[in-house]
Amino acid sequence: MMCDCILSYDKAAVGQRIRKRRMEMHLTREQMAEKLDKSLRMVGDMERGTVGMSIETLLTLCSVLKTTPNDLLLFDEARNDDELSWAMDALSNASEHARASAIEILRAYLRSV
Repeated sequence: MMCDCILSYDKAAVGQRIRKRRMEMHLTREQMAEKLDKSLRMVGDMERGTVGMSIETLLTLCSVLKTTPNDLLLFDEARNDDELSWAMDALSNASEHARASAIEILRAYLRSV
C-alpha cells in the first residue's frame, strides 16, 4: 500500500543538530568532511540546511557522530522530555525488583547500540 503523503524533513533543523553534535564530538568541519569523504563545502551546506543528503551519507554521518537517524531527522525536544518524564515516573512507581530489572534491560540495550 502506498502512502499518499509527501515525506520531507526540516533541513535547517537537521543541520543545526548535525552541527551541535559535531561540536559535542569536538570535530572540526574539516575532520568531519574527511570522515564522510565529502567536501568541506558539502559539510557546511548540510549544517546550514541548504542541501539534503543520501541515505548512505545519513548513515555514515550517524556513525561518525555516534547518533541515530531518528535523533538527527526527527528529534523533538519537548517529546523527548515527555518521554523521559514518563520513564522516570514509571521507574519511580515500580517495585524495587521491577525497577532493577528495567535498569538491567536498559543497560544491556544501550551497550548493544
